[in-house]
Amino acid sequence: MSGLDELKEKYWRTISQTRKSGRIAGSVKERIENEWKQFGEDVIAEALRIHIDRYRTYKERYTIGIMRNLQKQKNATGHVGNSNQFGSMMKQNYDMESLERELLAN
Repeated sequence: MSGLDELKEKYWRTISQTRKSGRIAGSVKERIENEWKQFGEDVIAEALRIHIDRYRTYKERYTIGIMRNLQKQKNATGHVGNSNQFGSMMKQNYDMESLERELLAN
């Protein structure tokens, strides 16, 4: 299993906690993951990490907003995230109002 596959499993376990039943239908996972195909693996992986680490109580639609913002950042800078002076940590800057509007619009 690849690192991205393991990350997806962890992500879906996290997302399942947003449901009363604690489960997510396979068709929902498939539909959402098909939406992710418009993004590169680096954007997908970073968005899943961010969602798992910072937004555990948010549903899966929020992740698409994170991916869109990461893609905009990648298009502007050529990479996902901003390296700090040591180059080992990534700093993330999000337009939270924009993300919230996107989440509420869906």
